[in-house]
Amino acid sequence: MTFLRYGLVQLFAYGIDFGGFLLLMSVAGLAPLTANLVCKFAAGVFAFAAHRRFTFRVGDAGSSLGQGVRYFALLGLNIPLTTGLLALLLRWFSHPAVAKFMADVLILVFTYWVSKKLVFEQPRKPQDGPLK
Repeated sequence: MTFLRYGLVQLFAYGIDFGGFLLLMSVAGLAPLTANLVCKFAAGVFAFAAHRRFTFRVGDAGSSLGQGVRYFALLGLNIPLTTGLLALLLRWFSHPAVAKFMADVLILVFTYWVSKKLVFEQPRKPQDGPLK
């Protein structure tokens, strides 16, 4: 169920990311790599808040700073990884939107796993039993 919630939030975040990417390239005339950097950050801000509340249902306000630091560290890794992959894929795909979509899909599973295990994992209580 967590992965389904993650996917739903990612769809909204991807709307910000991909829609902004197309808009910044067509209206503002930004290059694909620059547009990607700007939109990844904007989508990341939205995704952090949504994943924290909806996906992983973290309610403890005391851990938000640590989670924020870990999430934006992950975003700091994700942005150059996907931008580098985008740059590589632009060599084979003439349309930037196709290359961006492929780069983002390739990074999705990695980002989910790191978010679940390292960013939003809550301390287990002794009565919780084995990990799920």
